[in-house]
Amino acid sequence: MKTLIILLLVSALFAKNPEKQYWDEVKNSADIELLKSYKEQYPHGVFEKLADIKIKRLIKANINIEEDENSIPLWIKGKVDYRLYGIGKANKHYKGETYQKNLATKRARRALNQSYDRERLTNKEIVEYNSLVEKKVYLDRNKRVYILLYIDNINL
Repeated sequence: MKTLIILLLVSALFAKNPEKQYWDEVKNSADIELLKSYKEQYPHGVFEKLADIKIKRLIKANINIEEDENSIPLWIKGKVDYRLYGIGKANKHYKGETYQKNLATKRARRALNQSYDRERLTNKEIVEYNSLVEKKVYLDRNKRVYILLYIDNINL
């Protein structure tokens, strides 16, 4: 009986409440802008925290969709079809993007040289192979730079 009275009071309270009506219109929307407009209209509203949660979930869902659409190259995950290759990575750096790319390239070069060592190549072969090196660059959403230095198997 108490629950019924409380429900009746709450529904009576919100029956003519424009905030509640506005929230009912935007709460099931997948449009972040509509939810933000609710927060602008009612900055300290009853449903403000719910709107924040919904916005965060939608942003996260959009990021996951973008990653699926722009799928991360397999070579970043270490799935490479090349016999001789090196992968270098550098996180966002305060010295700038050029520094970051140079650092990633240096790391990729070191890894490529290690693959030369595993193959026990002579200096003459290394010089030849270095002229065949190709490069791929990938920048992820966190501004990390990945660089792949490789020699296409067709050229070997």
